[in-house]
Amino acid sequence: MHRGRALNPAAWSMTGYLGRMARRAQDHSWPGYNQAQAELLDFLDDLGNNGWARNPQTEEIMPNLMGDIHKAGLSVDRVKEAMASIGYDRMALHELGRWESKRTIGKFGR
Repeated sequence: MHRGRALNPAAWSMTGYLGRMARRAQDHSWPGYNQAQAELLDFLDDLGNNGWARNPQTEEIMPNLMGDIHKAGLSVDRVKEAMASIGYDRMALHELGRWESKRTIGKFGR
C-alpha cells in the first residue's frame, strides 16, 4: 500500500511499458482484422518504437513474428497499411519489407 492505495502491478509490467512506447492509442482497435491478427499488429507496434531497425532484439523476434503474421493470413502490404494508419513513416514501413525478406529468403533485404 502506498498512501492508502494499492499500487497497480500492471502499471509496472513489461506490457504496460511497451504499451506506452506504441504508436497506437491505448483504446485503438483494428477494424477489419480478427482478434488474432489484431494481437499480432499490437505486438508489432509495441516493437516498432525504433522503426523495426535491425538489432539483436529484432534479429531474434522479427522473422518469427513475420511468420506468425503470414500464418494469420496477413500480407506484408496489409501490415504496412495498418502500421501507416497509426503513424509509421515510409522508412519504418520499408524496414517491415526487409524483415519479410529475411523471413522468406533468409536475407535481410535492401
